[in-house]
Amino acid sequence: MPFVTFTVRRGLSAADKSRLSEAMTEAQAAAGYHRADSFHRFLAVDHDDLLVDPRFPDYATDRTDRFMVVEVVISSGRPTGTAATIADEAVRLFGERLHLAPQDILFVFHEVESNLPRFPAASISPAIRKLW
Repeated sequence: MPFVTFTVRRGLSAADKSRLSEAMTEAQAAAGYHRADSFHRFLAVDHDDLLVDPRFPDYATDRTDRFMVVEVVISSGRPTGTAATIADEAVRLFGERLHLAPQDILFVFHEVESNLPRFPAASISPAIRKLW
C-alpha cells in the first residue's frame, strides 16, 4: 500500500497532477503493486515554503521552479529494490510525460510495519484489533 505525497509549488495544473498520479501508479505497478492500489495527495506550497539548494549533491544544472518532493510510504517486508524500482520508473515517466528533469525530483521513502491497520475497523482482522 504505497501512500504518496507530492509536495509542489503552487500553480501545478490539474492536468499535470493527473499525469503525475498516473505515472506514479505505473511506477508502483512496475514494482509489483496492484494498479488499483493508488493513494496520492498533492500539497501545494508557496515558492518560499520549499527551499532547496539548486545543485546539491552534484548536478550540472540548477533545479527549476518545478522542483517537487515525492514522499512514499510503503510497508516493510517488500522485496529488496522495491523503492529503487518505483523511483527509477517514476523519474523516467515524469521525464517523458511532464518533461521533468531528474534534479527536480526528490524521493523520500518511509517504511511502516505491514501489520498496522490502514482501512476501516470492519476490514481489520480480530488479531490486529486486539493491538489497539
